[in-house]
Amino acid sequence: MELELKHLRHLQVIARAGSLNRAATQLVLPQPALSRELRRVEELLGRPLFERERTGVRPTPFGQLILDYAEGILARTARIGPDLAHQCAQRAGALRVGWAETAFSGFLLNALDGAGLGDQAEIRTAESTAQVLDWLGRGNLELAVLSEQCDVELPADTGRVDLVEDPLMVMLPDWHPLASQPAVHLPELEHERWISSVGPDRCREFLARVCGPFGFAPVIAHHVPVSGPRDDIVRYQGDVTLVQQSRPLAPGVVHRPIPDLLVRTSHFLLYREDSPVAGRVELLAELILEASYEDRGRIPGPRGRVGELPWLAARTS
Repeated sequence: MELELKHLRHLQVIARAGSLNRAATQLVLPQPALSRELRRVEELLGRPLFERERTGVRPTPFGQLILDYAEGILARTARIGPDLAHQCAQRAGALRVGWAETAFSGFLLNALDGAGLGDQAEIRTAESTAQVLDWLGRGNLELAVLSEQCDVELPADTGRVDLVEDPLMVMLPDWHPLASQPAVHLPELEHERWISSVGPDRCREFLARVCGPFGFAPVIAHHVPVSGPRDDIVRYQGDVTLVQQSRPLAPGVVHRPIPDLLVRTSHFLLYREDSPVAGRVELLAELILEASYEDRGRIPGPRGRVGELPWLAARTS
């Protein structure tokens, strides 16, 4: 026998009624059946819970301790239904937004506020682009901003609005010899120790493809999450890594362009076509770019200025 919620409820009724007969009547149970249940509970717990008297029963000190626990447990259990109903009501009006480590994620939050949707946003943090795409495909997200260097296959019923393209740069410690140069050529990084991001986005393979045409395989010294301490590793260990031009510059490191690296990062807004926010993605895209422009004074890449948005292109799967 295991202790169940019904046993705790029956103990409460017995204590309040002060009599097994009265408790059995209230519970619509035969009195012998309730007496047997009480004996089994007492055997399970190893001590008497009630003192039997001529006029009825009253809790023992140990029984009162169990009743105090029962009261808290049953009170919390009684709130499960209303709490779940409240949560479901909140979720029904929520706008589920995927958060990935990209320079434009914060601008999406600004855009949601500007569009009057900030109070509805429910942020869900993802560990990778692959996870965001999976969530969108399953209908667990309505909206996300992503950044990728390769073409991304969209899940079914997902639309895409391209924002800007962003050159890849190399991050170096500010004391590195190459940091004094205005630009760094990729072959100059052949003998450096590299940082690669872990996860299902295949960053290590991407880095190998980038360096391969220049005749070397990168020596990867650190594998860190996308949101990991890359800036600190570069600053203190002297390793290097590729970063988006739009990534904020941290103390103690520098970003240098790589003229011979033609790969660029695409920033784009993804959304569920069957969600209420689908009709407002163009507005959100404009607000994202405006927030980016105000933050840095320019839009990275050669695609124009805010207010001139011919490059915004909606694509669907």
